[in-house]
Amino acid sequence: MQLRQLFAGMLLMLALANTSAAQHSGDVVLSVPAAGGPIATSGGIWTGTYAGRVFEGVFPVSAPFTTDAPGFDSLTGTFPAGDTIRLDFAKELLFWDGAALVSPNVGMTLDYQGVRSATISGADVGGLSGFVITSVPSNGSFHEHIDYAVPNTAADGLYGVVLTLGPGSPTTAFTTSDSFLVTFEQGTSLSSASYAAGMQAMVDVALVPEPGGLLLAVAGIAGGWLVLRRSRGSAAAEAPLDRPI
Repeated sequence: MQLRQLFAGMLLMLALANTSAAQHSGDVVLSVPAAGGPIATSGGIWTGTYAGRVFEGVFPVSAPFTTDAPGFDSLTGTFPAGDTIRLDFAKELLFWDGAALVSPNVGMTLDYQGVRSATISGADVGGLSGFVITSVPSNGSFHEHIDYAVPNTAADGLYGVVLTLGPGSPTTAFTTSDSFLVTFEQGTSLSSASYAAGMQAMVDVALVPEPGGLLLAVAGIAGGWLVLRRSRGSAAAEAPLDRPI
């Protein structure tokens, strides 16, 4: 609804005004908790399941429908200077029409300073290769904004992109993040209840493990249990028996 969009815009303006802050409110905050491990995301205002992997944006109420928030931010020294970070799409473009998740009538373009871009659509099942955003500056802090845009013909509703961030070139300092969801409200037709329902539906689709992945995990656990059981059985069979003489 329009009041929610205006409020979100006011918060964004206040955050951008405070340029001395380490992070902007609502940004995707990046860290590398374990050296050589995956990039971790945190921040955002979502407090439900998968908090820290769900981020909310909003398109303007009138065309052009483009925004550069949320951005990506990290503290000084998070990444080695000169390393590059790339963005990729882990799933197709998601769209909530107010009642259900349906195929979107348009694609969404992500663009970095007009020099690198990629467009994701509802037909890109399984995701899409993205682009290298840029290199890490000398202080090791990665703070960048990209433009998210949908055409003027975009239907009102809630759009969602499922992204990962990882190395843009070989490095031993970090690996690719878990997928995270960034949503954008388009238009003013969604009620608060419908918006909340759409957010939860997108989280369930975007971040809940696929059934195939769950089956593989269960199979791995079962296989480990069988190996352990056989190992214990072999040890018992080989152990000497104490028999009375």
